[in-house]
Parts: sequence; structure tokens; C-alpha cells
Amino acid sequence: MNSAIAAVETYFDAWNSRDANAILDSLTVRGTYSDPIGGKHLSGQDYVDYVNVLFAAFPDLKLELISNSVASNGIVAAPWILSGTHKGPVGDYLPTDRLITLLGCDFITVEDGKVKDVIGYFDPESLFNQLK
Repeated sequence: MNSAIAAVETYFDAWNSRDANAILDSLTVRGTYSDPIGGKHLSGQDYVDYVNVLFAAFPDLKLELISNSVASNGIVAAPWILSGTHKGPVGDYLPTDRLITLLGCDFITVEDGKVKDVIGYFDPESLFNQLK
């Protein structure tokens, strides 16, 4: 198996185990995460804190990796489907107990067999509309 693909699968497995520290461990020491609502270049404890907020809001959060393929230079395109039940606050949105589903894609740079950078793309409006 390609080492970039293996690194991405380890990263998604960590998300699905709902273990923020395992997610952080799947990244290089200077690894970063960015998405439209979480912010840009989150790393270390800031990333762990962001992930834990998501797990508190969606305790059954699941990321289904639709596919993954190395685009070029160790960058993996990884489209996904996120699902989870809205059980905790998300910003100003109080829990609704609704199941949300969100489509997105991560572009993941891999270096030396670990995730270096994740840039996540999804439609925030789609998420917020489901939280109303």
C-alpha cells in the first residue's frame, strides 16, 4: 500500500475512534489542520480542543472516507461523508438531537509517512441549516 494512502487511512481511523490525541499523533510534529469554520493552520492543543468540541457536539460523529487517491507530490484527495447526532452546542446552535450529514473533501499533504497538512472543504451553510 502507498505510504501516503496508509497515513490518510490512519488519520481517518483516529477520527472514527473519536480520539483527539490519536488524531494529533497521526500528524507530523508541525502538522496543521484548516477548514471553513474551525480556522486555519490549527496545530497541537488548538487542534485537539477543536476536535473535542466537535466530539462533544456530535458524540457519535463518523467520517466515512469515500475514496482516496494520491493527486501529486504526496497530496491525497480524500472525499468524505460526515454524520453525527447533534447532542451538544455548536457555537450559538443549541442541541437539536437531529442526525446531520455533511459532504466534504480533505486535501492532505503527507510527509515521511505521516499527515503534514489537512485542508478541509465543505459547505458551512449546509451544516448550519441542519443545526436549526
